Amino acid sequence: MNLTPRRWRTLLLLLMAAGVLFAVRPLTSRYEPETLFLHSDKLAHVLFFGGLWTMARLAGFALSWPLALTLLGYGVFIEVAQALSPTGRSASVRDVAADSIGIALGWWLT
Repeated sequence: MNLTPRRWRTLLLLLMAAGVLFAVRPLTSRYEPETLFLHSDKLAHVLFFGGLWTMARLAGFALSWPLALTLLGYGVFIEVAQALSPTGRSASVRDVAADSIGIALGWWLT
């Protein structure tokens, strides 16, 4: 199926909304994606933000610093939302660093 840029933008926005909901949910067990193995949380950040970059490119966004900074700002927003949520989650500068690595890898690969 060949999706139009408009549909890719819609999917991108839905994925970003799902990312916020996923990030602020309470951790209920030790078998969460964030705790599967050492640094699994960081790997998830790299893959998610690399995927966001790729989807943004498929949605027609230009290969640019503004796109990279927008996605990084989204990552910071997620960390702030975690810190402010009543779920006991906390913000992490290392998570934002992993986000930036994912963005850089996405940029390099596209």
